[in-house]
Amino acid sequence: MGRLRRLFGDRRARREEGVFIAQGEVLVGEAVEAGLVREIFFREGQIPSGHLLAGSWVVHELDGKTFDSVNDTVSPQGCLAVCSRPGESRWDSGSNEVWVLVAHGIQDPGNLGTILRSAEAAGARAVVVTPGTVDPWSPKTVRASAGAVMHLPVIEVADLEDVVQLGFVLVGTTSHANGRSENIWEADLSGRLAVVVGNEARGLSGDESVHRWISIPHEGRAESLNVGMAASVVSMVVARSRSVTGMSRDGTPGRD
Repeated sequence: MGRLRRLFGDRRARREEGVFIAQGEVLVGEAVEAGLVREIFFREGQIPSGHLLAGSWVVHELDGKTFDSVNDTVSPQGCLAVCSRPGESRWDSGSNEVWVLVAHGIQDPGNLGTILRSAEAAGARAVVVTPGTVDPWSPKTVRASAGAVMHLPVIEVADLEDVVQLGFVLVGTTSHANGRSENIWEADLSGRLAVVVGNEARGLSGDESVHRWISIPHEGRAESLNVGMAASVVSMVVARSRSVTGMSRDGTPGRD
């Protein structure tokens, strides 16, 4: 079980094998539907649903002590799967009207999972991840994404300039309404857009080479929103602005 423990705890091991871990019947079922499952492990006495046992993948039954010891949660669900990562070949930067969400230096897997989940729900073409961001394929991130990571291209880049080279306009998010930031309710969010959200503690540096800045106006004592919450708000506002113009996820005209 040493390999399984490494896949849970070691980003490099997951990268080398090109895999991630899905936990619980719901996420394992999503991985089955997506055609990503390589192996399924279940806890002795907790036989999973029949459709999880009927594929071409290898199925392992583990005694309770062993199953619990390889998991990273206190009360693990009785089923997990080793799954292939969807290839970045799914990434097609598309037309002039696609948009992506960029996670720049996000360190909490729960926040990154929320960002992935919100981006998928809002019709983003991909989530782009820069160095210093937590592993999008860690078990905690996969759980927090509620399976979104299996269905939305996740693109790892060396820096923000790589996103610019793909022809995107970089829009940085900031908690400070100032002379150079636009109110998100009034900003033009059309076109080939890459919305950048920054580190939990520091946000985006004012020196980042973004083309424009947007901020979410808010009242009360809080200086800023949690980055996962902010990404959700921004994603839905972008989705709303594009639904008004009738553009679909891939930048083609949508339905009225």
